[in-house]
Amino acid sequence: MKKTIGILAAALLTISHLAAAEDMASSKPNRKPPPPVHTGFAIDIYKQLTKEHSNIFFSPYSIYEALSMTTEGARGKTASEMGNVMHYPNISHRENNETQPWNMSMIHERLAAFRNSLSSPNKAATAMIEKRIKRLKQSHAAAQAKTKELQKKGDWKASQKAAETEKKLADELNATAAKVNQFDLRIANGLWGEKTYKFHDSYKKTIDTYYGTGSMKLADFKNNFPDERARINGWVEKQTENRIKDLIPNLSPAEAKLLRLVLVNAIYFKGEWANPFKKSNTKPREFILADGAKKKIPMMHGNEMKDCRYGVFGVDGKEIDVPIRVKRDQSPNFPKDGFSMLQIPYKGSKLSMVLVAPNSPNGLANVEKQLTFENLDKWIDKLKGRDVHVTMPAFKMETDYKLHETLKKMGMVRAFTDPRNPNGADFSGISPAIDPMQKLYITKVLHKAFLEVNEKGTEAAAATAVMMCKATCAPMDVEYTPHFKADKPFLFLIRDNTTGTVLFMGRMVMPE
Repeated sequence: MKKTIGILAAALLTISHLAAAEDMASSKPNRKPPPPVHTGFAIDIYKQLTKEHSNIFFSPYSIYEALSMTTEGARGKTASEMGNVMHYPNISHRENNETQPWNMSMIHERLAAFRNSLSSPNKAATAMIEKRIKRLKQSHAAAQAKTKELQKKGDWKASQKAAETEKKLADELNATAAKVNQFDLRIANGLWGEKTYKFHDSYKKTIDTYYGTGSMKLADFKNNFPDERARINGWVEKQTENRIKDLIPNLSPAEAKLLRLVLVNAIYFKGEWANPFKKSNTKPREFILADGAKKKIPMMHGNEMKDCRYGVFGVDGKEIDVPIRVKRDQSPNFPKDGFSMLQIPYKGSKLSMVLVAPNSPNGLANVEKQLTFENLDKWIDKLKGRDVHVTMPAFKMETDYKLHETLKKMGMVRAFTDPRNPNGADFSGISPAIDPMQKLYITKVLHKAFLEVNEKGTEAAAATAVMMCKATCAPMDVEYTPHFKADKPFLFLIRDNTTGTVLFMGRMVMPE
């Protein structure tokens, strides 16, 4: 009998752009509603990848969403293992249901709600904000003119007061402007099925309900795979602005005849820093590698960057107090073996990049040993809002992973086991096939990602393909502005500040 192959693919492209208005002034951002993707899942994959790669960049959100759509059709121990690896919340676990151990509608609803939360503001609200911006610009221009006039007259006391008014108006203007065009978000899902293969109507309906795939598109994989592959990959490339190419791999004629299902999720998200770096400040500077060697790379620099959240931690991960004021010409002494963290907001302050930079070149390994979702959340919660001098690389990364072995090591084993095996995969929720030779199981999970960080903002992309196969001075206090330097191996993530959802995660060890 012929084997049956199914491919489920998910493409995720995220480019940081203006997010929905969210106040980041508070030292502890709102963590509700709960994240649709558990941070522990992101960290588990991160730690597995560190064993095989130096630089790392991936999208836990993309992987999670692709696997959750797959888990919808999993049953029994196959579903149980998949949910455990993905850290599905305890509240979604069904204690007395061995066939369907997870309330998948709860998982899908969280993902759908999160996608909806990233929707752009409506036109009416935008128009009101734009009118307010216009008034603030006029008031700010008038305040600037008044300050200059008083300075010319030599009325320094009055000019100082006018300058304070000018600054308040500028801050309000910047905060209001950040609420307009907060992001360009594109989310699309598609479902392509071999026209001669039988799928459960309930599975197709569920995926459409939560992921908006519409009706399943019939495809002739058996006889016309090259054209079908080009059609699907072209759709993915269009949705991801050509950052993710060849998501569906080329198959031999024999393999192509076994293809049964392609499920694609594509997301495009673009954004800018709330306070961009000046390009003129980007200079070749030294990046110190873990072994002490130095390499010159383009390093961005921002003086007194606003709206950041910053913190310093010891080698044991405990918070270290950062003074607000210090003696003139003095700086606080921080431990050499600790690390610092910085949260830089994107416009709108809903999304941010969080960087974790060890103080010593070889200190990243110690941070990674302590890296758990509890510790990460605790560290981020302790960050304080303040102006920060920032030095960090302008860089690009492209990665390509085969995640099936990674997921097996994390405990997702049955999903990759031939269904003819007594302990084989059970995806009977996708297809009613009874003959083990016609049943589906996962053979490959492929993931590609792209990242560019520059003075204007961040562009990030990722794609996940899950392939399923059937059987086969004088002392005086002055204000202290800390200096965050990511000039040694560091880790970073792009997250939603409201829920704590990690969209992307990576580390820079060896600049290229």
